[in-house]
Amino acid sequence: MDARPSMRPSKPPTVAELAAQGENFAFNTNISLKHWMRTAETLYQEANFALSDGDYGRAYVMLYRHSVLVLKCLPKHPQYRDPETRQACRSLSKRVNRVLDDIAQLKPLIEQSVKEWERMKPTDKLQEPRKSDASLSYADFAARDPTLSGNAKILDASEHQDLAVDLAQKELRRRDIVRHASRHEATQSNGSLVVGNGDHINAGPDADLRSQMEMARRNLDSPGSWNQGDSGASGPKGYSSNFVSQSYNYPLVSRSQPVACEGTTSQSQDSAGPAPPQPDRPPKEPTYSLYREGQQGPPRIPQKVQLESYESLVPSSAQQEPHYQAPMLPPKTSSDFTPAAHKKERLTFKPGAYLENGDPIRSIFLPRGIRESFLDIAAPNTRAGIEMCGILCGTPINNALFVRCLLIPDQTCTPDTCETENESAMFDYCDREDLLVIGWIHTHPTQTCFMSSRDLHTQAGYQIMMPESVAVVCSPKFSPRCVFFEMFPPEDSKTEANAPRTVTAYFV
Repeated sequence: MDARPSMRPSKPPTVAELAAQGENFAFNTNISLKHWMRTAETLYQEANFALSDGDYGRAYVMLYRHSVLVLKCLPKHPQYRDPETRQACRSLSKRVNRVLDDIAQLKPLIEQSVKEWERMKPTDKLQEPRKSDASLSYADFAARDPTLSGNAKILDASEHQDLAVDLAQKELRRRDIVRHASRHEATQSNGSLVVGNGDHINAGPDADLRSQMEMARRNLDSPGSWNQGDSGASGPKGYSSNFVSQSYNYPLVSRSQPVACEGTTSQSQDSAGPAPPQPDRPPKEPTYSLYREGQQGPPRIPQKVQLESYESLVPSSAQQEPHYQAPMLPPKTSSDFTPAAHKKERLTFKPGAYLENGDPIRSIFLPRGIRESFLDIAAPNTRAGIEMCGILCGTPINNALFVRCLLIPDQTCTPDTCETENESAMFDYCDREDLLVIGWIHTHPTQTCFMSSRDLHTQAGYQIMMPESVAVVCSPKFSPRCVFFEMFPPEDSKTEANAPRTVTAYFV
């Protein structure tokens, strides 16, 4: 691995360069269609996480790759027209229009960042000729990485582990607050008023574009959506005058009873005794006419008499008292270059490596006790000589991956295999909790830590969804007890295809 000194951010890639990166991936029809459909979901989630970090370049690449995968690649798969996958493919196709709208919103922001960089760095216009992919080094790949460009402050994750964890904890708290607020708002919109966001749609580029896109789509899709330009109803700004239909339980009203006249009172009323006499009503006061006798209408309004001299009680702007004017600002000195306003720095961690197509391999942070916790859960199976597996779920933050959840799915276990079941429920949970599947962990109760042919087949499906996906093998009875594995992609010509390799993970 190349020695990587401290890095400076590079020029932001253009829209054409980002589109080329989005198209640069290998689509293999030998891999099951369900893995490719899950890859499309992961790309969409990755784009949303990149928007949360302000990484518009990576968000553009992920959304562009999502659209290419759904529109061009998936229809070529042999399983595309199978009845069991048709509904899922239809759902992905319906979302493509929203993805294309998001790409259109990101395009001017990316073009603006390129122009700002060219104004700030006028000497960087002369660039070296583009090298072939076979001769690219880590620095060459990093120069093309949109995450490490523009206003990014680049750090090494291995040297700043404590800082990475602190930033991740703060960001996770912020995302939890935003997610709970969004859920609360969605709950309220189903039972009362629909909250509009006309003020947020036109926000500047520095606003949270993810929330703009989601709120804009929510308002367009909601039955009570409104247009701020033609809304004439009174009410608080940002609220719709149309109520969402809802069920309402009205109070019960007692059935009316007929009025009983004198001499016809019911037997029940007689048993209750005579009613007390009502007090006499006061006599009516005489009414007087508002007009004089013989007058058919109101009195005539007197005519206006023009005064000889008139002075307004409220002086006009020209008649106001003179006020002191602020001193004039000194003229600006002319210069050949005026830098634009400096944007807030975006902190990011550089990847550990790059694949041949330029995809980064980001650093992975795991909780220190996750291995022992999993071994404790799998202890009954281990004593019985049966394997067990779990799913490592987490979140990308500042270009690093943080495992924050160990999910034990439904599974069928044998002494040599463990197969997950009801995977749709597992992925639904991840989508609901804003989690990505970063890898999987399983035990070898009677063998050492290695990747069997079946394990390699399983790992291939996970690495299609995310290149950094890891396979953790635990062998409680042998040493080492735990080993992390990744696979080289098939297009990597430097190594044997699908050859497993060990990776380094940071335990925090």
